[in-house]
Amino acid sequence: MAYPVELLTSVAECDTVLTQTQFELRDLNVRETVLDAQGERTSESAADITADLSAQDAIIAALTPVVGTLPAGSKARLNTEGDLRRATQRRDNLTASQQLRGPVAALNRALDLRQVQVQIAEINTFVAEVTARKAAL
Repeated sequence: MAYPVELLTSVAECDTVLTQTQFELRDLNVRETVLDAQGERTSESAADITADLSAQDAIIAALTPVVGTLPAGSKARLNTEGDLRRATQRRDNLTASQQLRGPVAALNRALDLRQVQVQIAEINTFVAEVTARKAAL
């Protein structure tokens, strides 16, 4: 669907619209660059977090049954309990960080980026139509 560029009746109006649009396009290009970089980092973080969560779950699963078999108060039991606590805390921290850097966050950043890219394409169409109108005046 074409923009109603026939509403523009002078070269000055076309120039005003094009100037305003260039500012918006510049801002969107910056946003695209930022979102692209954030998206790459978020995707990498999501993969790292998922792998680390699996590792922590494996450690917890391996250590939990061992703790009960060790003599109470022994150095081995205290060390194993400490390892289990650290693995559990690490898993809890990773689970919490998934909100900011996990798969859902990566997908949302990809959506944000795609939306900005569509806006840029649409603005470029708009600029082309206004430029054509300006040339016709």
